[in-house]
Amino acid sequence: MGNIFFGESKYAKCVREWDRLLRTQEWVSTEVFDEIFKFAEICWEEIQAYEKQIKAAKKDISRALAERGMSLQEKPDSQDRRRTLTAYPSYNKDPLHDLRILAVIEPAMNFSKRALLITYAPSYHQTEEHIFHAHYRKVYNGRHYVYGIFENEEENQGLPFVTLAVDRIVEAHTTKAVPYRPGDSKNYEELMKGVLGASPNFKHPEVRRVVLRTHEPKVHKLLLNKPLHDSIREQQPCTDEQTGLLTLHVQLTQELRNCILYYGQGVEVVSPPILRRQISNGLLKMVTYYTEQ
Repeated sequence: MGNIFFGESKYAKCVREWDRLLRTQEWVSTEVFDEIFKFAEICWEEIQAYEKQIKAAKKDISRALAERGMSLQEKPDSQDRRRTLTAYPSYNKDPLHDLRILAVIEPAMNFSKRALLITYAPSYHQTEEHIFHAHYRKVYNGRHYVYGIFENEEENQGLPFVTLAVDRIVEAHTTKAVPYRPGDSKNYEELMKGVLGASPNFKHPEVRRVVLRTHEPKVHKLLLNKPLHDSIREQQPCTDEQTGLLTLHVQLTQELRNCILYYGQGVEVVSPPILRRQISNGLLKMVTYYTEQ
């Protein structure tokens, strides 16, 4: 299923209106579209076309929510049993945020080649405005990230590019205030091949051969069935009688260390020594949390 917010068709317009209403009102009835699209001022054929797209938009919003484990809440109108009112899940008023933001970013990055004016929230209590040039996008662990550079060089902090989490982009709009500064998507593609996670290690960008010893057959199988990285390979199977060996070729990043620690006693780092030492030091520090009185 593509991005339902993308484009300027009647259908995309209806999707955006459903989404806007569902985010700003507790309950929404289809009848509100009469006023939004001024049905009284257009011909019957045009009304029919809009009504068809309104139904299609609602259906696809429901599908998009279902992919996120949610569903539209519906109830009959107390004044008219034939009508059904619809609402977003009450616990999440903005469940399709990423799709809406990506519908602005992707065309600007791939087609119109425009800079973006974004409102970004580096923390939940702070927002900043930037002019941003988007170059590349990646999904990691179910989360969307966009890569590029800020127009203000100081905001890039000397890095070749910055990584922004799409769910922290509050608003995004194209701007003609500055010309678009393109990036080489092939360079991003090559670099990100060796990155486990969303953020490269700019201080030590070299890709290292990582050897993992597995101590539990279930963990060994899980690492092969749900690989940490595309480069993971089995060097020795793990059984009840012997430990297993796995290798992968990645940068040494915080995400890599987090993933290894996630599997606890089921996985041991054999090499490189620096990664083994980092994991060991982290575990020793964790032990102090539980032994100090």
